[in-house]
Amino acid sequence: MIGKVKNFLGIESVKIKLEVPEVIPYDIDFLTGKIILSSKTTQKVNSITIKLIERYVRGRGHNKLINEYVAGIVQFDKPFKIHAGEEVAFQFEMPVKIQLSEMDKLGDKNLLIKGFVKLAKLFSNVKSEFRIEATAKVAGSAIPPLTKRNIKVKF
Repeated sequence: MIGKVKNFLGIESVKIKLEVPEVIPYDIDFLTGKIILSSKTTQKVNSITIKLIERYVRGRGHNKLINEYVAGIVQFDKPFKIHAGEEVAFQFEMPVKIQLSEMDKLGDKNLLIKGFVKLAKLFSNVKSEFRIEATAKVAGSAIPPLTKRNIKVKF
């Protein structure tokens, strides 16, 4: 009885670790990494989704706007089992498309304007933060295991 409740709440469910580079260039086509899954009890994993998400922040105070965009996604739909105390690891390759703003494109084309673009972004408080998230759907669990990791994108 207690085991079913723990499994339903995800307490002794699958744990996820991600091994990805800490810094990537903005013009990267594919992000390669490794995902490691482990569990204290035998579990059936139905699917895994890995996403690269850009959090785009601009403005200050009441005028602050935040948007999130998916820059890359890879999904594994083949179910498999993880036995108690066992680790399952596999490599993945995610297609990535990081969008540059019109200001950034203009700054890349002309070195004289690049300084003005940085200054305008500073005054407008424009920032992009990137993170990678991995989620697994586990049979019998209401709360899916999730892991997040911040990544720096070098422009």
